[in-house]
Amino acid sequence: MKPEIIVALDYSDIKPVKDIVTKIGNSVSWYKVGLELFVSCGQEALEFLKSENKNIFLDLKFHDIPNTVAGALHSSLKYGVDMVNVHAQGGVEMMKTAADSMREECTKRNVKAPLMIAVTLLTSLDEKYLQKYNIGFNTTADYVLHLAKTVQEAGLDGVVSSAKETGIIKSALGTDFITVTPGIRPLDSSVDDQKRVVTPADAKRLGTDYIVVGRPITKAEDPYLAACRISEEMGK
Repeated sequence: MKPEIIVALDYSDIKPVKDIVTKIGNSVSWYKVGLELFVSCGQEALEFLKSENKNIFLDLKFHDIPNTVAGALHSSLKYGVDMVNVHAQGGVEMMKTAADSMREECTKRNVKAPLMIAVTLLTSLDEKYLQKYNIGFNTTADYVLHLAKTVQEAGLDGVVSSAKETGIIKSALGTDFITVTPGIRPLDSSVDDQKRVVTPADAKRLGTDYIVVGRPITKAEDPYLAACRISEEMGK
């Protein structure tokens, strides 16, 4: 039942990864591996998650020339990842080349293609960013929708965006277009460095498909219970 919880593994060492996945147990099946963990011990972390039968969102936000991004995505297949992402600001050609090439490679290898999504606007950015860099949109919602349309045009499965934009994305691009939502904070949590945040219940009401949760689960006294409470808050 949607939305699925993806736990963000924001660590630079394998030991806390193993500890937290063990503590969370069967309450969560998806985990996000980002830049910090991947650079420090990526292969070990990814192999461990697969040994625990977990689904992996490889969050490296590829943004380069089309062939380089396509090659990087091909390389990710050896880890059995279930979701990968690129930057929408890399352009339609980059995204389309990457997606088409990835699907061809998966067919060649006879493996299931991971979900391919694109980052629109980081949740740490707001209208001040649009103004400073002279981006011709008045609101983050307008800019995110514009980028999401280019992502769909390129043939990707969906986007990473704030849940506050989920409604307009689903309305404009269809309910099958996936939204992955970071910046999720339960009612009793600090917003930390995120500026565009919503609660798990808000995310469900807005129709998002996956929510990314880090510190409210990983820093909790009982991570398993914290994950269960988030599921309960979403009425699951």
